[in-house]
Amino acid sequence: MIKTYEGYFQEDGQFVADSQIIQLPIRRKIIVNILEEDVIEEFNAKQKKQLTAIERLIAANNEIDDEPLDHELDAILNNRVNIKRVIAL
Repeated sequence: MIKTYEGYFQEDGQFVADSQIIQLPIRRKIIVNILEEDVIEEFNAKQKKQLTAIERLIAANNEIDDEPLDHELDAILNNRVNIKRVIAL
């Protein structure tokens, strides 16, 4: 049986696929293809995008007053607006 993983090797030699460390089997024949692409830069770009989204969320949360919610939110929820569709992270 052949298993195929797409990922990259970390500096410590561990293989990472889909953000999970893969343990390579002992005493098995392994074929490794090294591509020209620099995956680590793409991974860092994804991390930066997520960090920016979290920073925006924290900043927006800090701007919220401690006043109780008004009827506008009730009207939005009664119209069954899906907030997940509006926010793109």
